Order: sequence, then structure tokens, then C-alpha cells
Amino acid sequence: MGLIHGGQRAQAARHYGIALDDWLDVSTGIAPWSWPVPALPDEVWSRLPEDTAALCAAAGVYYGCDAALLQAIPGSQFAIRRIPCQLAPARVAIPVPGYGEHARAWRDAGHTVVGYTNIEALHGLLGRIDHAVVINPNNPTGECLDAAALADVQRGLGDGLLVVDEAFMDCGGHSLVPSLSKILSETNVIVLRSVGKFFGLAGIRLGFIAGRPELIGRVVDSIEPWGVSHPAVWIGTAALRDSAWQQGQRARIRRAGDELAALLAHCFGAERVAGAGLFATVRFDNDRQAPAFFEALARQGVLTRLGDDRRWLRFGLPGDQFARLAQALDYAENT
Repeated sequence: MGLIHGGQRAQAARHYGIALDDWLDVSTGIAPWSWPVPALPDEVWSRLPEDTAALCAAAGVYYGCDAALLQAIPGSQFAIRRIPCQLAPARVAIPVPGYGEHARAWRDAGHTVVGYTNIEALHGLLGRIDHAVVINPNNPTGECLDAAALADVQRGLGDGLLVVDEAFMDCGGHSLVPSLSKILSETNVIVLRSVGKFFGLAGIRLGFIAGRPELIGRVVDSIEPWGVSHPAVWIGTAALRDSAWQQGQRARIRRAGDELAALLAHCFGAERVAGAGLFATVRFDNDRQAPAFFEALARQGVLTRLGDDRRWLRFGLPGDQFARLAQALDYAENT
């Protein structure tokens, strides 16, 4: 059985008896503004994808690294599931809270998962773990580490593997990808990038795995023939090349992220709110408050992401529906 994720709008519609189109879904961290996909050439639909060289070249420019260090994959989730299968059972540190599929994938592959709450806790585990996963910035806490902090972790791992999930890095932060060519000869690092979230193109299932070719080779080899679809290759190449749109998207996300953080701070207090551009998370003192707010908002057709520990709510950007979200929060706060 899979984990609970954001985006379960159809399920919520059935449960609460509210029509699908009447929901404001802020349960995911996917941009509400998508790269404008034009009509695709007929051959994109009628022919199988032949190679991803142009796509990886565009990604190399966008991510600031040698294209030879990148491989296209059918969404970063693909690599999250495959990486643990390439390693003998060991002890791996996973952030808690964090994207739950990481812990699940490592456990399913026979590894022992050791949870950590922040970078200080991770440092305390070094010497007692074999590998580590860092979600940077973390989903849902928003914690973002710089390259120096990650280098310290890798040194502490010795020959162990460091997996850095940068699914939300496009909005700003300290990506490891531009420095990969310098550090690969010394360290075992794999970085994951997602196209779907920043570009608002989750449906094309496209991401990248970056690292030393021999390190990521077995993951890439496990991709089924034509595993990255021709439409995904074509759209991804064009979107990654569109620097003018990217600049506008970052400005939109920055403005909306600031507005969302301010709205949530007004409702819950700034000390409870942490954000990472495409989402903001509110922490609660106990496991009763967050479910109560989740239910009050859902009864109004506003879908949020309730934390697995029932102590946090994550809010994605509401696009042009800030007024509706503000009204729903006001109602929930006073019921």
C-alpha cells in the first residue's frame, strides 16, 4: 500500500461530497503556473523517443553542470525507488519529517532506516550510519543546507553514499549540481532533480539523476526502453531552454510564497511557519490541532496536506485564489 501524498483531490471529493471542480487544491508543492506547452509536432506522438542528448544538453545549461553527469529519468520518484536496490543492506539516515517515499524505498530494499530531525542530528549519527539522504530544501520543514554543510556530511560518511533530493531547489538555494564535476572524484554523491514542480509539469513525469556515470549507471540501466516518453523529452527540452519564462516564474513564485507565508503567519504566528518557495508548512503543538484545521478547511473545499505525524499542515501556492484561502482560514480559525 502506498503512502499518503498530496493531490488526492478525487478521493477528497468523494469523501466530503464536494464536486471535483469546486476544490482549491493546495496539498502539493507543484507550481500553479505551468510552462505553456505549444502544439507538439506529429512525430512526437507517432515516433518512439530516439535519444535524450538534446534534453540533457539543455539540462546541463539549466543546472550549470557538464551534461555528461546528467541522465534523464521518468520522474525523480523513479530514482528514489531504484537507488536503494543497488546497495547491500546497511544503515541509512533519512530526514523525519520528510518525503516519506525515501524511507519506504530503503526499507523495502532491506536497509535499516535511522531517522534524523535536522543537520545537527545528522552530524550526530555520522560514524554509526553507512549512507544518508538529505532533502534539500526539506519537504515539509523547509530546511536548506549549503554545499559546505553537505560536504561535511559526505566526509563523515567516508565511502558511503550521500543522496541529495533537490526537487524544490529551482526556486533558490545551494544546489550541489554545479559543483559535481569538482567533487565527484572524491565523493559518492547522487543528486536528484525534478522538472514537474517548478515548471508546473508534473504530468510529464520527468526528472534527472546527477552523479558520476559509474555511480548512477545501474539506476539508469534499470529504465525500461523508451522509459522517458517522447512528449516528455520534447517538452522538457523546450522548457529548460526558455530562460525568459523561468525568470518570470521565479518572480511569480517568490511573490506568491511571500504572500502565503504572511497569510499563514497572520493566522498561526510566524514562529510556526516555514517555507520553501512552492510551499509553506505550519507546525502545531499536538496531534489534535492540525487534523482539526485540515477538516475545517476540507469541509470548505480546500485541500491541504496533513502531516503523517498529524502535527503539521503543508500549503502549496493557491495561484489566483488567495482570497478564497484567506476566507477559508478565517472560517476554520473561528469554528
